[in-house]
Amino acid sequence: MATVASVSLLSEAEFGCEHLASILMQDGPANSQFKTSFIKTHNALGRRDALSKAAPSVLLKPRYTCVTCSEPFMNGDRRTHTEKTGHQFYMESRSRALFCQGCEDLVYDHGLERSRSSTPESSLEVAKRRRFSDSSTDELYVKSNANKRPCAKQGVRGLFNLGQTCYLNVILQTMLHDPILNTYFLGNGHQPHDCTIPDCIGCAVAEAFADFNSIDKPEGFAALNLLLASWRASPALAGYHQQDAHEYYQFLVDKLHASAEGHREGHEKGCHCFFHRTFYGKLRSSVTCDKCGNVTKTEDPIVDLSLDVQAKKRAMGGGSGASTTSTLGECLESFTSPEKLVSGIYNCDGCGGTPQKATKQLQIKKLPAILCMQLKRFEHTLAVSEKVEGRIDFPLAINMLPYTTNPDTAVDKSRYVYDLSSAVVHKGKLDAGHYYVYCRQGEEWMLFNDDQVTPVTEAEVLGVDAYLLFYNLRYLSTAPP
Repeated sequence: MATVASVSLLSEAEFGCEHLASILMQDGPANSQFKTSFIKTHNALGRRDALSKAAPSVLLKPRYTCVTCSEPFMNGDRRTHTEKTGHQFYMESRSRALFCQGCEDLVYDHGLERSRSSTPESSLEVAKRRRFSDSSTDELYVKSNANKRPCAKQGVRGLFNLGQTCYLNVILQTMLHDPILNTYFLGNGHQPHDCTIPDCIGCAVAEAFADFNSIDKPEGFAALNLLLASWRASPALAGYHQQDAHEYYQFLVDKLHASAEGHREGHEKGCHCFFHRTFYGKLRSSVTCDKCGNVTKTEDPIVDLSLDVQAKKRAMGGGSGASTTSTLGECLESFTSPEKLVSGIYNCDGCGGTPQKATKQLQIKKLPAILCMQLKRFEHTLAVSEKVEGRIDFPLAINMLPYTTNPDTAVDKSRYVYDLSSAVVHKGKLDAGHYYVYCRQGEEWMLFNDDQVTPVTEAEVLGVDAYLLFYNLRYLSTAPP
C-alpha cells in the first residue's frame, strides 16, 4: 500500500505518499509544473473523444497516462517507462486517479483533489460533481479517515466449508494472514483485469484477498472461484472428497508461480518472479565416497521441508520405555545429518564407476522468505498406510543457519531467523479427518476452523499436534543470498 507521509492533529493526510511529498513540499518550479501537468492530464482524459477511436478490447482495460510527458501506457509498460525516464506518476484512464509507480499503488492527495475539482469542465460534468471546498463534508470525511491501511479490515473472517474443502481453507487462511502476500495482492501485484490465463489461480487468490479484506463484510465467505479453478487445473482435486493440505499447498504455489508475470518454467534457469523468490528454496545433496572421498553434489528446488517425526524414536531403537517427544530442531538435525547409503547403490566416478559405500547429506542451499515445514504424519508402506500420532515441540522463532550450507560461523545469525506465522493441524484418521489452522493476526493468535474463528493463546498454539508449520523470514532486507 502507499504510505502516508504525515498526519496532522486533525488526522489529515498531508500527502498521498512519500514520493508525492518530495515534489509538493518544494517551493521551486517543480511543484507548480507538476500541478499544471496533473490538471492538464486530468482534463485531457475527461474528454470522451480522446477514447472514442480506441478499439473496444482496449477500453476494457485501464490505460495509464504519464503525468510528466502525457504518454499513455498499459499496465505492464509503466515500470519500463519509469526506469527509462524517471517519471513516476500516472493517471488511470477510467477514474482519473493518480498512480505512483514508486509505491506501485493508487494514491490520494486532498490538495490535488481540490485543484482537480476546481478546473473548468463542461457544464454537464460540473452538474454531476459536487465541488470540494475546505469545509465540505466530503473532504472532511476523507481527511479524518485517511490512514495507512485504507482498504484493510481490522479483524478476521472464516471460510465456509463447501464440502470436504477444509484442506483448501487452511492453506488459504495461511496465505491470507501472511504479511508478504498481503503486500503483494493488496498492492495490485496480480491484476485480474490484465490477466489472460484461463481459470487463473492467481486471479482466484487475488479475489480471495480482496473479499477477505472487504471492510463491509465481517461474516465468513466462500472461496468458490478458487475451488473451481483448482478443480479445472487438476483433475485429481476435482470432486467433494478429502485432499491432503500439504499436497494442495504444493499445487497452489506451483500455480501461483505459473501466474506470475515474467516467470520461468525451468527452475534451473534462475526465475526471479515474486512467487519464486517468496516460496522456493534450494536443497543441496552431497554424496561422499567412503573409499576415495569423491563428492557428488546436486541441487534441487524446494517449496517445503518434509521432516520425519519419528526420527528420535528410530534413533532410540523403537523408543521402548522412553519419551519419544521430539522437537522441531531435532527433526531438522536428523534431516541434515549424514547418513550411510546401502552398499552398492552409489557408483563412484572417482573409483571408475564401480559401486562403493558412501555417505549422503542434505543441506539447505537457499532459504525462501516463507518457509513451510511438513511434519510427516502419513506413512505408506507395501503392507499398510497409517497416520503417525505424537506432538512435536516447535518454537515461535527458529534460527535456520545450522541447517544450511553456510560454513561461516561468524555470519550475522539474525539473517536466518524465522518467526512462526501459522500451524495447520489434522485431526482424525488417515482417510477421514479434518483440518484447522492457527494463524497470527497482528500480535494475537486465532484458530480458524472453517467459518468458526476463536481467539487463542500462544501456549495453546505451541501445544498442538501440528502437521504443517509456516515460518516467515524476520528481516527481508537482510535475507541470506
